[in-house]
Amino acid sequence: MKEITGGLENVKGYKFSAIECGIRYTNKIDYSIIVSDTLSNASGVFTTNKISAAPVKICRERINNGIKAILINSTNANACTGDEGYQNTISLTTDIADRLKCSRDNILMASTGIIGRQLPSGKMMSAHDELLDSLSAENGATIAEAIMTTDTFPKQAAASFEIKGQEFCIAGVAKGSGMIAPNMATLLSFIITDAPVDKKILDTVFKKLIKKTFNAITIDGDMSTNDTAIILSPAAEKYYNSEPELSDFFKALEFVMTRLAELLIEDGEGATKGVKIYVKGAATDDDASLISRAVSESLLVKTAIFGNDPNWGRIACAAGYSGADIDEEKLSIYLDDKPLFLKGKPTDIDYSSLEESLKKRNYTIKIDIGLGTGESIMFTTDISYDYVKINAQYST
Repeated sequence: MKEITGGLENVKGYKFSAIECGIRYTNKIDYSIIVSDTLSNASGVFTTNKISAAPVKICRERINNGIKAILINSTNANACTGDEGYQNTISLTTDIADRLKCSRDNILMASTGIIGRQLPSGKMMSAHDELLDSLSAENGATIAEAIMTTDTFPKQAAASFEIKGQEFCIAGVAKGSGMIAPNMATLLSFIITDAPVDKKILDTVFKKLIKKTFNAITIDGDMSTNDTAIILSPAAEKYYNSEPELSDFFKALEFVMTRLAELLIEDGEGATKGVKIYVKGAATDDDASLISRAVSESLLVKTAIFGNDPNWGRIACAAGYSGADIDEEKLSIYLDDKPLFLKGKPTDIDYSSLEESLKKRNYTIKIDIGLGTGESIMFTTDISYDYVKINAQYST
């Protein structure tokens, strides 16, 4: 497996298009599509929020079908829009299906943006000629741009890998800089490969890696109504379906998803820091996960990170209320490798020696529980003044 430059355009067998439709704003690329040359196997992970957007409902209904295309719009979430919003999704995907000469059940849709507004479906429908006429295998980079909302830069990653001596590619894009929390996928992410992988294996490995990547990041603890992550692999008469021959594919997929997750944290709304929370020595992995999540989502921890304040007391406090087994006398906390709290006692470390680490864009907070072998890693950001500014007037 090796990293390659660029994004979706590296993968054979797909075409892409992105246009300015004026869904909510002018002069913004906001309507896009990924089209597979053949029907593709698909796997998807979606928000666990009980209030989910119309396109999420459609994807859940269709994800086990052969997939021809993914229709995507930004700036309007089509969430909390009732039956009208659902029917708009049906109408738009049906029109695309008719033009691509397939069933509407072969078309997925994803949306992101403001909640509670109906899509301008007539305007979007009238843009379908331009959208499909602009399809090209070279347009992969435009998808990463078209799905942005409050993102400050497009996010993409790609890798090549081999199966039985034959080279393949995998690439992905993602968007999301706010409303990012565990137990979903991320706001939007689309991954494609030209390797024909058995669907059962695709489902298994994708959901497994979601837990380690997209479900291991938190920016503000808010879970969107629209979180959608989808991977496509071409349908074929014969699939790769054994773990040994797919080992390089697994590594490439994990690389792409990990890189996208890192980019999401890097571009967190108003974020100035991206911090890894590494919990070790917990009684179980589940306990480690409870602790890493509590620390990652603590607003007091996140504001201390923003202020370059080595306030380990907030970290210990969050670990204590996480619900996991904790023995204060065995608990240790480190900033990178510098001990702040060892087996229940503060260290006499000179806080001025921590200044260099605290001012870095990225560093690690390590929490050793001292009770077992359970481990968990999560990635979080600080909460800054800009986060408040960005979200205070989002709907207006």
